[in-house]
Amino acid sequence: MALRFSSTPCIKPAAGARRRVASRVICSASTGSVACTSRRSLLFAGLIAVPAAELLLPSVRPAHAETQSFAEDAVDEYSRLEASGKLTNAKALDNIRAKFNFKRSIDGRVFVKSSKGTFFAVRLDMEVPGAMLFRDTSNGQIFALQTTTLQQIDLSNDQVVILLLSDGEWEREMSPIQFDDENGKTNTLTLSENDFRNVVGLISMAEGAAEGAEEAK
Repeated sequence: MALRFSSTPCIKPAAGARRRVASRVICSASTGSVACTSRRSLLFAGLIAVPAAELLLPSVRPAHAETQSFAEDAVDEYSRLEASGKLTNAKALDNIRAKFNFKRSIDGRVFVKSSKGTFFAVRLDMEVPGAMLFRDTSNGQIFALQTTTLQQIDLSNDQVVILLLSDGEWEREMSPIQFDDENGKTNTLTLSENDFRNVVGLISMAEGAAEGAEEAK
């Protein structure tokens, strides 16, 4: 299910300095009745695609055990290399990131690789805690992935990116942000790279438009 605007959205960039997520904060999670016993479980407890498809813990959804183990093993490998001083140059960092399907631009922005080899730019939705936005670099289409319990995600931390995105679940669970044009045709929102980088947020805007459309019926 997609997030939809009732009409073509007017995207307004952030005014002034861009808001920043606290440095080195992985997450702030409220796990409810599910006990989180690992870093992966802590980060993925309650992770859902907008608006309802769930990514559950291994004990609840065994089919994810392999990918969850992969992500934790990947972080362990990264940590070992970092501790042994083998990630001290740009080439080494580029290689380990490529191994786990992502890269960074010169200014540190994250690009995650899909199963088809296409890269998606990743950033936070600054109006919705724990939400991420994805832009398909091949066509500019915008997608969203929202967490229910993660309040802060630090995408400047490679280990966080590996935990959240290296296993490919993001690709299956993210939802397109869509709108209806003047002819009533549903389209997936597309943004230029610059607009995507500068917009404050999209999820709350889409949800507000959907609520307004329901009230108008």
